[in-house]
Amino acid sequence: MGEIHAEKQRLVPDAIVQLFELRPPPGVSVPAMRFTASGNGQPVTFQGLAYEPWAIEAKGFESSQKGAPRPKLSIGNVATLPDGRAVRGIFTALVMQHQGLVGWQLVRRVTHAKFCAGGELADFPEMYPEETWLINRREADNDDAITFELRSRLDLAGKRAPGVLVTRYCPAHVVYRGAHCGYQGVAMFDAREQPVTDPRLDICGKRLASCRIRNNLSNYGGCPGMRRYT
Repeated sequence: MGEIHAEKQRLVPDAIVQLFELRPPPGVSVPAMRFTASGNGQPVTFQGLAYEPWAIEAKGFESSQKGAPRPKLSIGNVATLPDGRAVRGIFTALVMQHQGLVGWQLVRRVTHAKFCAGGELADFPEMYPEETWLINRREADNDDAITFELRSRLDLAGKRAPGVLVTRYCPAHVVYRGAHCGYQGVAMFDAREQPVTDPRLDICGKRLASCRIRNNLSNYGGCPGMRRYT
């Protein structure tokens, strides 16, 4: 990253280019979308990825002494069709379908024009440290633009740690043969770790020995080192 830092120190540095990638959470079958407002109305290609020109205003990414920043991202809600017609509310349907896009990731990449395709250093595409933000809430929505409040993945303001009782036994939320348990073996045992053949008697005792006999220790959710409550 030597060249990009040298560029930053120049008296007149090359033009800054901001690139944004909107990523859906796992399980949402929507492709990542890439936008930029830095290409003078033209697509920008950086590190082999194309960013479409779009009306974007992003601010508030700088850290402050008042706590974790909550940047604002305003993105144009109008698309122009190939025949020149304008379609308003282009993002509204996506927002309505996916709960306001809360929890979606916004990746912000900042570089200089010379590192993008067509620039003198396009073969050595450097950028400043990549930033990943989460959409916290939708602040405003109209036919022209949608504004989102972002938060850092490390921003825990307003979050509370779940109350979990730590014991030597597997916690109550872990359902036997469920997703957290992970055991799907053929062998069956009762609550005392005795072999059984009747599925109705196949019960987990939620002890370390219960996972050991099922060869499922990697999914054990209890804390064997805890002392017993009296």
